[in-house]
Amino acid sequence: MKERGWSLFAVGCLATMVLGVSIDQSIARAAEEPSGQEAPVVVVDPVEVRGKRIENVEDVKQELARRPGSNILIEEKQITESRAINLQDVLQFSPGVRFQSRFGADEGQFQIRGTSLRNNFHHRGINILINGIFFGDADGFSDFESIDLLAYERIEVYKGANALRYGANSIGGAINFVPRTGYSASTMQLRMLGGSFGMVSGQVSSGKVLKPFQVGNMSATMDYYISVSGNRQDGFQDNSQQARERINANIGLQLGNHQEIRAYFLQANVAERIPGSLTNQQLFFNRQQTGGQSPAGAPPFFACVSSNQACNWGRYYTLQRIGIAYHNEFAPNQFFEIIPYFSNQFVDHPIFQTIRQENNNVGGEFRYVNSNSLFGKNNSFVAGFQPRYGNQRQQRFVNINGSIGAMTQNYTAKTTYFGAYAEDAFDATKDFTIVIGGRWDYTGREATVDNFGPAGNPFNPNTPSTPTGTQKPLQHFGAISPKVGFVYRTTPTSQLYFNASRAYEAPLNVELLSSLNANGSANTGFLNLDAQRAWQLELGHRGTSADKRYSWDVTVYNLEMQKEILASNINNQGTFQNANGTRHTGVEAGGGMVLKKGLFAQGGAGKEDSLQTRVAYTWSRFKFTDDVRGGGIGGPNVLIAKDGNTVAGAPEHSLNMEVRYDHPSGWWIAPNVEWSLSGFYTDYNNTIKNPSYALINMRSGWNIDEHWTLFAEGRNLTNKTYAGAVVVNDSLNRFANPGFGISAFGGVEYKF
Repeated sequence: MKERGWSLFAVGCLATMVLGVSIDQSIARAAEEPSGQEAPVVVVDPVEVRGKRIENVEDVKQELARRPGSNILIEEKQITESRAINLQDVLQFSPGVRFQSRFGADEGQFQIRGTSLRNNFHHRGINILINGIFFGDADGFSDFESIDLLAYERIEVYKGANALRYGANSIGGAINFVPRTGYSASTMQLRMLGGSFGMVSGQVSSGKVLKPFQVGNMSATMDYYISVSGNRQDGFQDNSQQARERINANIGLQLGNHQEIRAYFLQANVAERIPGSLTNQQLFFNRQQTGGQSPAGAPPFFACVSSNQACNWGRYYTLQRIGIAYHNEFAPNQFFEIIPYFSNQFVDHPIFQTIRQENNNVGGEFRYVNSNSLFGKNNSFVAGFQPRYGNQRQQRFVNINGSIGAMTQNYTAKTTYFGAYAEDAFDATKDFTIVIGGRWDYTGREATVDNFGPAGNPFNPNTPSTPTGTQKPLQHFGAISPKVGFVYRTTPTSQLYFNASRAYEAPLNVELLSSLNANGSANTGFLNLDAQRAWQLELGHRGTSADKRYSWDVTVYNLEMQKEILASNINNQGTFQNANGTRHTGVEAGGGMVLKKGLFAQGGAGKEDSLQTRVAYTWSRFKFTDDVRGGGIGGPNVLIAKDGNTVAGAPEHSLNMEVRYDHPSGWWIAPNVEWSLSGFYTDYNNTIKNPSYALINMRSGWNIDEHWTLFAEGRNLTNKTYAGAVVVNDSLNRFANPGFGISAFGGVEYKF
């Protein structure tokens, strides 16, 4: 494995400790949270959005209660009580949302309502936001390896059109990571985690509000937050070692009561080896083998014809991202925000070829919010404009066991994007809120692609390449997407909600510039791909019982999709094509219940034990509504899916259940079950299934006092052989990414 070292982590830890200890202890911390995990409360009072960005969790719940759709709020406690290594750790009990790690890494197969089933590597189909600010390349491509979950105080998941208020433009919706600031962080916090398969993780963080001072005739307050973290693991599967080093920092300046400037910085160093996927037979014979053997017939100029381990498959990159958010409440209940950002990423990526890539992205957003009453009724209006520009330079070389041989392709791809959106939520009565909105999207893609052939032995790094042609493809995509919905408060603590929306999503550059056409021939420019579109209908009911003992959120949805982008894997190389029509239908049901209080320990408030449960069930029915032709090695008219076939990649039924016991002395224990009730197809012809599986896990922790916390977790306690993430429509039937075997993790956290 290419060594990155932990120098950045060590220096950052030292700097953070010195910074935290040297600052005067002038801010009193919040009172200790109760040890029990209370059922979430849906707050249904009308909301007026004030000048500052929403910081209080209860205010967030109120805002979510005005949205006509199913959304998910992951609070700080849920993050810190988990391993917090990847999104599966925190989204396990989120119905309709599925994240399955590929090989224990923090990237994996992530989809909401089946809208990004083509995704098995990196990220697409769902917008990533950092405090409401777009995170990723200009075309929408992104990954999770740069994101340290422990640097965020909450995670908000907006499904489908519910993400429009933050300007998201993908069919799946958006996931918003809200960073800790000096107002919410400890002056100093240390956290260490260790466990199976060589996993070691550490974080040092510090945050504080500094003493007020004067800027001219205005009072001013500064705060800061910095987190330095690193983790490494040997991995469960052979050739799956990985390491991450991350710095997250922000500093804010509050000017008077109406203005704030906050600067953000992120630095990530990522190193990982990549194992191959396995056939069903390989999975159950030896699930830890590397896999990824290329067929003997693979073109030698394009592929390293050996295993992933012999070819040193891996991904190594550095990322820097800076952004500034300026917030101005210029009038009562009105504010605007100006948010520019810039990112730079360099990638070294030996796979079937060795890829060297540099990405530069610049963008921003102007957002206006007005929460003044309208016709004497509560009203909230938001509008925004989002320009983005990206420049990607990439070279591909023959992979000589992880090093570079003859050049095969050299391209520059440029992305221009403009988006605009508006949404209004109006309380027609005290119990009935109407929401109407829409967005406009336009993106232009252009590239200069120089293709090369070998001049002699391509596996000799000194062999020159011969130009075979230059392509200059150009494509434009655009759409207008309306939305309408309502929220009706059926009781003081429950709501009925509905929305109908149009959604749109352009293909990514990595899809347009795929190395293969859908018929298996070499692609020398852009693939012939259309943007995918969908009409979505959603109806649901959510609420809590009056005594807060029960909570629920049940949703039914239907997406009628046109031109859904499908992925195929041909001889270890990916390609994409559009379906004609698909239908995504589903039911999402989640909830919690306090089963009993005072089982063994009775006392006053906060001094009794409790037993509670939570559950998340998802039914997913994703079907083709027309034949799909044109994919595969057999030619341009090959049938790859029949009308009525299942769109591969996700189980029809999945269930997660947990029972948790909390003791007033601060310790807790929570066994849980992750159950894929039905096997699911991994190819569009519906001939191969990934078997169903059920995993038994256990979490526990002990809040010893206001400073010390211990936590432990056991996974797959029955050592079940299974594949959670899959590669869809692989020509070699290698679909399975093996899940971890029996494993245990434990850690400690200390807060000053």
